[in-house]
Amino acid sequence: MLRLFFFLTIILVNVLGFSQDNFSITYVGNMGVYISNDQSSILIDGLHTKYGDDYLFPNKELVDRINSELKPNAILFTHHHGDHFSAQLSSDYLTYNKKNVLFGPSQVTKKINGFEGRKYTITTKNYSKQTTNLGKITITGLKINHAGKRHITVENVGYIITIGDKKVLHVGDTNWLEEIKLFDQLKLIDESIDIAFLPYWMLLQNDAPLLIKKYITQKQIIATHISPRIKKQELLELKERYPKIHFLTILEQQIQL
Repeated sequence: MLRLFFFLTIILVNVLGFSQDNFSITYVGNMGVYISNDQSSILIDGLHTKYGDDYLFPNKELVDRINSELKPNAILFTHHHGDHFSAQLSSDYLTYNKKNVLFGPSQVTKKINGFEGRKYTITTKNYSKQTTNLGKITITGLKINHAGKRHITVENVGYIITIGDKKVLHVGDTNWLEEIKLFDQLKLIDESIDIAFLPYWMLLQNDAPLLIKKYITQKQIIATHISPRIKKQELLELKERYPKIHFLTILEQQIQL
């Protein structure tokens, strides 16, 4: 009897462990990612329309699938630029999925009319972390400056999401911004990030591998915001330089972790 008890306990532990590890990422264009496990899901920067030839975007079939099949518990947006966010598609999503919610900076949430109590605004006055518990997901938003001087007024936020046994970071359109010591202020290394989504240009700096380890994580990096018109040789060279990094380039590309 005791032997049977231990046998059943081992099976239960293995089953539970497998369930927790069933973690997947689906690419939905530009910096858009759908992140899910067996119990919860989120979509970051995943509802946007055609913005230009340098930006992949979810087609109608994929948007319909997001609305009716994937149904993320929350849709998150880093900023209001058209290659990351569509007010119409976001409103449609909230209409179809009446229990789900939206996160974004004020430049995003103010463009969504109605849906009171279902919009969470991340403030960008300073670098303070703002945390919301959403069922089995924990979402923390914080200011992370947008790259480029011409975008200084853009409210860009990053997200730290705990889903299952994984902690995920999405930084939106930022860069290392060493002139303002951005990542010193963010203190992300204290967060024990498992997976970080970075725009690919953050990998171009010669000391990028050292900066990633110093400021973010020594675990998994996933590169996004890659133009469909990038030269094959340039992408190949990046992949050769970073053989352990995933590069998202194809709609509905999946990663299992």
